[in-house]
Amino acid sequence: MEFTYHDRQTLYDAWMSYKAKLRITQIDMAKRLGVSQLELSKALRGDVPMEQSFVFRLCKEIGLDPHQALPSLRSRSENMSGGSVTVRTSLTVDGKVTKVEYSDNQVFIEFLKET
Repeated sequence: MEFTYHDRQTLYDAWMSYKAKLRITQIDMAKRLGVSQLELSKALRGDVPMEQSFVFRLCKEIGLDPHQALPSLRSRSENMSGGSVTVRTSLTVDGKVTKVEYSDNQVFIEFLKET
């Protein structure tokens, strides 16, 4: 997944707000994320592409839901929620299936049960 300029800007703004409220340094956050301060700085400035794992770890640390906050993820989830979804299910019966019928949202299965 490739993050956009707007995603980066949203993350940067959220980070700056979090940093100011909690008086945390960029070095402290880098340690929490398991990256160097330079790597964090480059990612937030746009010098390097942001990896999905980094984005999700940063969001978790600053209490941000990436699917709600980041424009590209938000539009993706909005696009997915409007359509239909195909669901497939199966079941096992105690015998040999002889007939299957359906009507609207109901499925009727006839089977012979051996005694």
